[in-house]
Amino acid sequence: MDTPESEGPASSPSTLKRKRSASGDASDVICAKRLRFIAPNRRYDFDFPNSVIYYVAKNPTSAKLYKKLIKACRYFFWKNPILIIDFLIYENNEMKADFSESEQDICLKNVPYKFWVSGDCDIGIDANSSYTNDLVSSFLPRIYRCEINVLALLDQKLTTDEFLFVTAKTRGFNSYDLTVVNRDGKEIAFEKLVELIPEVYYLDYTFKDDDKTVTVESVKELLKLPSLPNFRAFRLFNVPEAFDIETFFAHIKKSKGIFQLEFAGALSVDYQSRLEAIIDELIETRTFDYIPPFISYPEMDDEKSRKLSEVCREHGFLP
Repeated sequence: MDTPESEGPASSPSTLKRKRSASGDASDVICAKRLRFIAPNRRYDFDFPNSVIYYVAKNPTSAKLYKKLIKACRYFFWKNPILIIDFLIYENNEMKADFSESEQDICLKNVPYKFWVSGDCDIGIDANSSYTNDLVSSFLPRIYRCEINVLALLDQKLTTDEFLFVTAKTRGFNSYDLTVVNRDGKEIAFEKLVELIPEVYYLDYTFKDDDKTVTVESVKELLKLPSLPNFRAFRLFNVPEAFDIETFFAHIKKSKGIFQLEFAGALSVDYQSRLEAIIDELIETRTFDYIPPFISYPEMDDEKSRKLSEVCREHGFLP
């Protein structure tokens, strides 16, 4: 189960792909029995007190260290059996994992150990699966720790504690119809959700229809977050009219990141006019000291959409 540690930069969540070997087949499923481990029937003698060794076994500080420990001595796995997951996915109505580029699609249903998710996680994209919004939360008791690099979640409901656990080390985050609630069951505001993921620098976020997590104060609160300037890509879809576009556009002009804002339907005439003014400015501007954002809404003129796309591509952003 030992795999090389991946320490490269996060992939964009919009381009999240499964890691496959050259000969791998997405339909291959490895029997879970291969993951079972029989406890050793011998006594281990260490040069350190047993209490110290036991503490090290029970409290690994990183997946990389844990891999080295269990490779060096099976005692550490025996005392704290954890499997390091390279890629976690829900596929064909089953939670599955890749533990390396050569071992793929292991069904986790009958695997008796806990899991340390240190790679990527994709929950909600498989067209052959049906989903309940508690799918992720119901699986969390089986997870020892999350160090997910790129996380994709579709139509899930999590508490703030669960969300913090899952996104603890996430760098790229892609969500669609996500609901995060406080302990009292009340859904948190969008700006609060962004505050909970300070390490993320690639964000693709699709708001629910009739979303209530955005208010007229949301953008003002977003701009107070110290993490906002760190985003390399900030993409919002199905954005509600409450979003303060003028204030956010002013922020974009001072940023070095990539921005994409695609608004929901049924916008008021006044709000459409405000968007049109910004879109016209972007199309007519000849030089930029920032990356021009792609902004669109359902009633937008096709020709303007094409021209704005060209402006974005000319300045290094492919919408």
